[in-house]
Amino acid sequence: MNFSVRQWTIISVLAAVFVVAALLVSRGNETPVTDAVAEFDQVAWCQATNAIGAWGAILDGSAAGDDPGDITNLRRALADARAVAPLDLSIDIARLMDLSLLVDSALADGLDLEAALAKAQDQTDTDRVATATRRVSDALLACGHAPLG
Repeated sequence: MNFSVRQWTIISVLAAVFVVAALLVSRGNETPVTDAVAEFDQVAWCQATNAIGAWGAILDGSAAGDDPGDITNLRRALADARAVAPLDLSIDIARLMDLSLLVDSALADGLDLEAALAKAQDQTDTDRVATATRRVSDALLACGHAPLG
């Protein structure tokens, strides 16, 4: 295939622009990229976990003495705790956040708290939720708070 001089000029210019752009992108920012891992703050973690314990009856499955409005407070406490949680517990807290979101969704359907909790438990892996609850409960004990349940 024969190209005209004009076509060869366009191809050459595009190739040169591509090479220059690739060089600029590869240089980019001269500062090395590092994974910034925030240092774990035990005091902030223990303060955040204290709030979780107030709604432990929802997490242990009994919902004894809690009203449907408490699920909002539990979700807020779990979100606050997850923000400062040690890395190994953040997945467990996320599981509990998922459970609380499912309970909240069931409450929006007009169920009472016990029925909403039962519906949410039907939609989750109860073994993993139980393990997450146990691990968070152990973390509460390590901070000097009462365990869940």
